[in-house]
Amino acid sequence: MKKSFFAKKIPAVLLAATLVFLTALPAFAVIQFPVEIEGEVNDYPVIMVPGISTAWLQCDDGTEEGVCAWDGMNVNRLLPLLLDRIADLTLGLTTLPFDKADRIAATIAGEMKNAWPLIGCNPDGSSIYPVHVYADDAASTNVPAIDGVPNVYEVETENAATIADYIGEENVYDFLVDWRMGAEYGANQLKAYIEDVKAHSGKDKVNIFAVSHGGQLTATYLALYGDEGNVNSAVLSSPAIGGAGIAYDLLSRNVHVDEQTLLKMIEVGFFVEEDYEWLLKAVDLGFVDQILNALVPYLAKSIGYWGSLWDFVPTPQYEMLKAQYLTDPASAPLVAQSDRFHYEILPTMGEKLRALNENGTSVAIITGSGNRIVSGMNVYSDGIIPVECATGATCAPYGRRFADGYVQKEDCGGKNKISPNMQIDASTAFLPDRTWFSDGNYHGWTYWTPRTRTLALELLLTDKIRDVYSDPRYPQFLTSDHISYGVDFNFDSAVPGYLLADCASVTIKNVCDKATVRITGVYCKEAPIAFRTAGLKALSPGESVTVPFSGTLPEGKRTCLHLTVCYTMNNVTPLSYRTKGFTLEGDRNETASGGTTLINAYPFTETGDKLLSQIGLRDYFSLFFMNLISTLRAFRAILGITR
Repeated sequence: MKKSFFAKKIPAVLLAATLVFLTALPAFAVIQFPVEIEGEVNDYPVIMVPGISTAWLQCDDGTEEGVCAWDGMNVNRLLPLLLDRIADLTLGLTTLPFDKADRIAATIAGEMKNAWPLIGCNPDGSSIYPVHVYADDAASTNVPAIDGVPNVYEVETENAATIADYIGEENVYDFLVDWRMGAEYGANQLKAYIEDVKAHSGKDKVNIFAVSHGGQLTATYLALYGDEGNVNSAVLSSPAIGGAGIAYDLLSRNVHVDEQTLLKMIEVGFFVEEDYEWLLKAVDLGFVDQILNALVPYLAKSIGYWGSLWDFVPTPQYEMLKAQYLTDPASAPLVAQSDRFHYEILPTMGEKLRALNENGTSVAIITGSGNRIVSGMNVYSDGIIPVECATGATCAPYGRRFADGYVQKEDCGGKNKISPNMQIDASTAFLPDRTWFSDGNYHGWTYWTPRTRTLALELLLTDKIRDVYSDPRYPQFLTSDHISYGVDFNFDSAVPGYLLADCASVTIKNVCDKATVRITGVYCKEAPIAFRTAGLKALSPGESVTVPFSGTLPEGKRTCLHLTVCYTMNNVTPLSYRTKGFTLEGDRNETASGGTTLINAYPFTETGDKLLSQIGLRDYFSLFFMNLISTLRAFRAILGITR
């Protein structure tokens, strides 16, 4: 029995190991894209506030240099340690059904402790060892100064290099902070750093580009000290303002790794034009969940008292987890610190940020959406941060959407704040008019997609874009045009994502960098419209085609339509598709029928769908039937058959 189990798991083990290895690979070179922004560029220095774990930490040991406490996920150091324990790991795999992955978890935890022995905190949240960042002054962390310093690397290198193209690298600064500490600690450090940058640069204000955990620190700084007027503009990319789903999944021992989301993130990160996640559709990697959940007690001993970890726990789950892990009276200072963040700072975040924008400080948020949390939390996210935590918006649960006729929670002066796919209600956001959602973007990838890259630079360096209505190129609800998606498309209407009943065509673009795309079918389940795709020529990279359709779109209350474009590529994925949600405008005052506010978000939920998903054939059947129905509709339209 053990032999058959082990043989069954070997492919999954290798695949999982490959995924871990790929995510740990260092960046060997800065990948820069040409960015042409509109508007006059201001001359304020830019402070880069990066995500968690990016700052190199050192520990004082009596020598001038100190010893390294943390220099990131160094696979070259961790892998040999694990290989030394391969016998224990192998035994753990062969006995997995009986010891529930405890042996593997104990081995990994032991080697992590050997690799990073100095990053633990005391129950009160203070560091066990005298650990600090490389430097916290402007002169030492100015990009030209920090470049080439041993063991210390620049943060957000691609973003920083692109910004430097406009203002010079001497005007770009790297904010380094002990990321184990809480958000308010980081905000106080940032306050002092801003004053130092002002003195070093000779400017009276700064601009801030913040990512992930850096977005949480920056938002906290702005809420506490923004009215001091030291910030001209702040762009928060994928900010973890209200927490991160991974923190909850880990601490609750509720990890369910979404392997497809993980692999798609890797595809995006490595600019892969092929679609590989279908490889995982029929692979059961549930044993990875067992290992990660078994790791939690070990991890809690080393990272369980990080203030940043507790500020990452979303407020709805905070009390439950606090009662489970922070019962030691010695943890009272840590509890008080995190209580203040969750119950005093966060509840006023929207009010404070809106007031800053009204008084001349430009604060904007850009986040990914439409993806599940990679660790399994059932919410819409950028793969790491729930959309609700990043923006304050109200979202349907993952896989669901608001019903046709749903009325947004806040009026917002009559402005529509419901996303075209009806998954997001942005009326409750911290910044309803200054938040952009990019459906399909993953965590921290604002730079890696053309639309959000240019948007972020214009928001940071110019005053051209004041809100989500300033520039038709950047509506509030975007869809990712990353090359890994193959195609992007929109009904031809005034505002992307929304259309009227008289719309009669759709434009499809090949967003690949190298691959040629041929459209094989266009399908809309909610409306019997026919697209004539026969005879369409292949689309070269960057090329678009407008496809007219015949038939009648439904009228009445606002309705969500799902449009699917099927296409072929000359690569490992011979047949692919992409589905997007659109809102067909109608009567905004008509409420959802029967009082129902949530329904299934995606159109392909027919009988047998669950079974097909389990055996990895759902997408293949969907592709076959969508192409078949698309062809039949087009044929009927040619013959003039209307019923």
